[in-house]
Parts: sequence; structure tokens; C-alpha cells
Amino acid sequence: MTNTTASDSYIIQTATAKMPGSCWGRYGKIAILRVENGVKRVSMISKRAKGCLEVVCVWDRLHIGRTDRCAFSRAMRDAEEMLAEIKRTRP
Repeated sequence: MTNTTASDSYIIQTATAKMPGSCWGRYGKIAILRVENGVKRVSMISKRAKGCLEVVCVWDRLHIGRTDRCAFSRAMRDAEEMLAEIKRTRP
């Protein structure tokens, strides 16, 4: 991980995942991003997005199910725990 300053923060962002036509259902991705201070959302999950300084972690091609046991919900819980750990250990 790169050095952080007081002028940046971390966010969790979600997006739909591109899947082949043979896959039925909805799929998404989750990412933890280091962004400039004051940025609530970036246009895409990429380092090239305006306001994004770093893509910390990405969970990709997750099935969005109807229960809390689906892959997307489990990954969201993992992302929230990781974000809490990052904020706790951040200087």
C-alpha cells in the first residue's frame, strides 16, 4: 500500500460485472478505493477514474442473489471488515 495523507480517504464502491451471454442472473463487483478527500463516488472502478488514487482490493464476478448468503453479500461484509481495518490502522 502506498503512503496516505490527510487529503485522501477510502470508500467501498459497487458496479455491475460484465459476463458472457451464457450466464444467467445478475453479477456485480465490489472494490475498496483510496480517493481524494471529499470524493463520494468515482465513475468507474479503475485507477484512471477522476478522484481515484488507488484500487486497494477488488472482488469481481459475484452473483447477486436474494439472500444474505449470496456471494455478493458475503464479499460486501468482507469489504466492510477490510475497510474498518484500514481505517483503524491508518496513520
